[in-house]
Amino acid sequence: MDLYKLKTFYTVANLSSFSRAAETLFLTQPAVSAQIKDLEYEYKTKLFNRVGRSIQLTRAGETLLVYAEKLLGIYEESYFALNMLKESMDGSIKLTTSGTPGARLLPPIISSFKQKYPETDFSIKTQKSSSVIETIKHNHFDLGVIVCSECNTDRKELIEKVLYKDRVVIGVSNKHPLALQGSISVSKLSEMPLIVSVKNTVSRQAIDKFFHQYSRPFTIAYEIENMSMIKTMVENNLGIAFFNSLEIRKEVESKLIHTVEIEDIPLYRYVSVIYHRNHELSPSAKAFYEFMFTPLEKTEFKETTKITAIRKRPYP
Repeated sequence: MDLYKLKTFYTVANLSSFSRAAETLFLTQPAVSAQIKDLEYEYKTKLFNRVGRSIQLTRAGETLLVYAEKLLGIYEESYFALNMLKESMDGSIKLTTSGTPGARLLPPIISSFKQKYPETDFSIKTQKSSSVIETIKHNHFDLGVIVCSECNTDRKELIEKVLYKDRVVIGVSNKHPLALQGSISVSKLSEMPLIVSVKNTVSRQAIDKFFHQYSRPFTIAYEIENMSMIKTMVENNLGIAFFNSLEIRKEVESKLIHTVEIEDIPLYRYVSVIYHRNHELSPSAKAFYEFMFTPLEKTEFKETTKITAIRKRPYP
């Protein structure tokens, strides 16, 4: 049944007039009469008796009026509840992120957001970027944050927006000869023993693609899955490695690792925020999504490495 017709019936019954109901509902009187006839046809009974110029409810009409009042009341309650939800910033945001953004980029953003919306809670899972994409595709989380070697417009089921553009550098020990140089060519780099992540990771795929475009082989000294171990291996001068500037910011500030630029062409990785195109974000999740792309006046980080940001937010 059409609730709108039920509302028309309720209005006619309370005003005891088709014409006054038409004025109240901003309808023509024939339109009101047609809706009442439709209800009478649906219930297969007469709802009003016409006595002279006045109308009265039949017994069936009186019975329907009780239920109409309840149904329309429930509808009003639901409308009010959903509007309250839209205005409310309470609730939990389900967020999944790859390691580097989770460790370096998101904490100061979440901290600032919580200052504005203290009642909002976060449920956060850290996993590889490929796993983040899959869980977002299956609607297991509201928002995902991934690292990718290039902006991807092929994931049609996802909305994807670049949050941060991060320069890729070579990390070396302070004892390594390259620590005295500011940059290195691709040809020289291909001769150096590299510490790389395992295959099928964003970092490894980017390295493979980088050397392939220059038709250069490269030497792998160690293949390691754990990023913390790669950093420690570099610190101990067991090899050199590709890093996002973001992921070794603290090590550079602490002078544990020295960065060297790649001469031939700047290399970047992108931090993107994703969510499913058909997933309706909750008010809290939508507010946090918009907040991530809003410039902040203050930051906990100082600009100590060469990082180019797509957005205006100054950190890190």
